[in-house]
Amino acid sequence: MNSHPNAALVSLPHVTPVAPLRWRAEQAWRHYLSKPAEAIMEASEVIAGSATKASRECGWAYLSRALAQCRSMDKLPDVEKMRADFACAANIFSATGDERGARLAELAPAAIAMREHRWPQALKEFEALIGRFDLNMLDADNFYLCFGLSTCYVYQGRLEEGMRFGYAALHLAQQLDLSPEYAAAALPLGVALMAAKDPEEADNLLESAIASAERAGSAVLAKALRNNRAVALRRLGRLDEALGLIEAVLAEDAAMIGGQQFAHFNAAELFLRRSDLANAERHLNIARTMLAGQGASGLDLVKVHYIEGVIASRRGHLGSACKEFSIVDRMLPEVSALRFNDRAEFFDEYADSLARAGRMAEAFAVQRKSSGQYQHSLTVVNRVRRFAMQVRQEISRVNSDLVRETRERRELQVINLKLRDQIDAAMSEAEKLRDQASHDALTGIFNRRYLDDALPSLLLLSQQSATPFAIVMVDLDHFKNVNDVNGHIMGDKVLAGFAQLAREGLRGSDIVGRFGGEEFCMALIGCGPDAALQRLSLLLEKFRALEFDQDGARLAGLTFSAGIAVYPEDGINVPDLTVNADKRLLRAKQAGRSRIFSASTVAGA
Repeated sequence: MNSHPNAALVSLPHVTPVAPLRWRAEQAWRHYLSKPAEAIMEASEVIAGSATKASRECGWAYLSRALAQCRSMDKLPDVEKMRADFACAANIFSATGDERGARLAELAPAAIAMREHRWPQALKEFEALIGRFDLNMLDADNFYLCFGLSTCYVYQGRLEEGMRFGYAALHLAQQLDLSPEYAAAALPLGVALMAAKDPEEADNLLESAIASAERAGSAVLAKALRNNRAVALRRLGRLDEALGLIEAVLAEDAAMIGGQQFAHFNAAELFLRRSDLANAERHLNIARTMLAGQGASGLDLVKVHYIEGVIASRRGHLGSACKEFSIVDRMLPEVSALRFNDRAEFFDEYADSLARAGRMAEAFAVQRKSSGQYQHSLTVVNRVRRFAMQVRQEISRVNSDLVRETRERRELQVINLKLRDQIDAAMSEAEKLRDQASHDALTGIFNRRYLDDALPSLLLLSQQSATPFAIVMVDLDHFKNVNDVNGHIMGDKVLAGFAQLAREGLRGSDIVGRFGGEEFCMALIGCGPDAALQRLSLLLEKFRALEFDQDGARLAGLTFSAGIAVYPEDGINVPDLTVNADKRLLRAKQAGRSRIFSASTVAGA
């Protein structure tokens, strides 16, 4: 998925056929976002046909041509030409006293940085201009600033800020009936929603944005939006709809934002989900051929090696798969997390290939990287979803007030902004309190409250990626005797010792928490019943080997009993999985303890 910069539609004064240059200048401005090639041609005609190169029409033509070049499909844009056009526009606006044009011309450094995908610099330039725009006003000029901030924040991985300005840009375009702007704002916002694991909301947004792009007659925007919507449908598991949409995208003659290869990457990943390796490889080869002729960016190469690795892994060519995945791993620091936001799935694929190849130490190290991605999802996803819901509710409320007088509307917008700040502050404080209350004071691992919040989110990630997910209930055997005979201090050491062993011995993506007393709960991501049984058996051996000392007393040979339940075989929701794991834990204790029970297997004793 990819997106390029654009600007808001700033209407020139109404013109009539007796002023053809002014009319064409206005057309260039209207088209630079949705039809950049036509805008460049129209603007060039205005500049060439003007008797004086210092007219206001020429100023807007230069500005339109510069911004249209920022939207062009060229792999190697002529940056110096863009700078020259922006400079000409700024000089003309200064000479003619056009304050509105001069303010928009100041966006030049940010627009060029975006075109070159230098996101940190672009963000710095946009943030420096916030004071030049009155964001409390329902003004079309504000669109470009909001859109630019949204895009930069999203591709910097700062989802909350990106969605805040993305919804603001969407709101401006919607209220001012700016179809191309609405369609363009939906591109980075859709990326952010999918990164926040909310493909359903992304699908709804992209579907409405496609209709806006079609109303604007922009084949370029419509094609990019359809491609992104196919990604959302794939992540929702609606594979037939996704396939129909991507086939339509590939059949279209319009240029593709970022390059046609992204549609073929999308198709390849879709066929991988359908276990159709031949078609996945066919589309990958088409994309590779395209890149050979036009050059490959960092994201292009990451996609190529990632898909090659998955195909090799599915075919059992583990050496080739690990080689391709290692290339991706080395390249990831150079690629924005939001432009390649399937990192957790990638690390799981890589770790699985390494493990199947017998390279267990490397597999463990890679799986720990997956932990960071899953934990990041847990801390960000729900927060971003709540924020998005708040913004949508606020926008809906503001919409109902827009029928009032301009003065009243502006007052309401100021109040809403203050209220939003108060809500954000309250949410931030609540988040801090939840963080403080998420860990068990004795063992240092997660507590019951965190488990109740985290397990549904972890299960949702497994459902969306069609991978197994195991919940394990563990009870330390004869723990009451430990307290009665050796004292509670020794009992505390045993609890803490088991917790540390579990935390260090499981994969990085797994979590363990204290469920209560001497009972613990584990969540094993991407883990089927056999793999879960193997991991718990190893943990049982290590726990049995631990020794605990207290006031000269020594305790060793301790054991635990455990029950395993796996999605989807043993349940499709957390309560059912937890109940089934508890039942198997009880059976393990009744069978003599020091045992691990799953649906069909037993280990221990």
